[in-house]
Amino acid sequence: MAAALESRSKSLTKNGVLMIGLGTTLCGLGSLMAKPINEQLGYALAEVLAALCLLIVGVSVGLRENPMLPRRPGTVYLAAGAASLVCCLIFWLIQSASGDLRLLGILAGLHGLFWGTWYMRLAFQFQSNSIKQLTLAALAATTSSLGIILATRPGLSKLGSVTAVGCYMIILGLQLYLTSAFLYREFAKAAILEEK
Repeated sequence: MAAALESRSKSLTKNGVLMIGLGTTLCGLGSLMAKPINEQLGYALAEVLAALCLLIVGVSVGLRENPMLPRRPGTVYLAAGAASLVCCLIFWLIQSASGDLRLLGILAGLHGLFWGTWYMRLAFQFQSNSIKQLTLAALAATTSSLGIILATRPGLSKLGSVTAVGCYMIILGLQLYLTSAFLYREFAKAAILEEK
């Protein structure tokens, strides 16, 4: 368990840097998009960067993780996740009658769902400590919820969407940093216990 926690802590630090870098870049693109001539190009570049980041994170974290969750909690989580996606779809259909949907918001929603799932996987490993497990489950819920809110927000302009998603990515990167520090501390505790 100690080696797995150390590996996840290092991987999470790298992904935190990637998310903060993406968020900072998107906020920088937002300031360039203030000129109307640059708006379309800046938005297209923001979409490409967000999709590329999602692909990199999915491959790097997905290759290291065991996709199998424990049977019963995994089934409950998948059912809850499916129900939240159905609610998200219904909310989007009701709210966006104009058909104004931003791809960048959808990519932010996918980032939120990906990291929410990752936090739930991590929470299942701390079954002996309910406080840590509840904290990680709360992080999963807030990460997913904020991503879904960005995905279903139809009234944002392109500039507003790029700026909001940039801020969300910075917050997500900082959250990953804090989680990395938590995992490093747990790794140190596990290493001390293994020595005894």
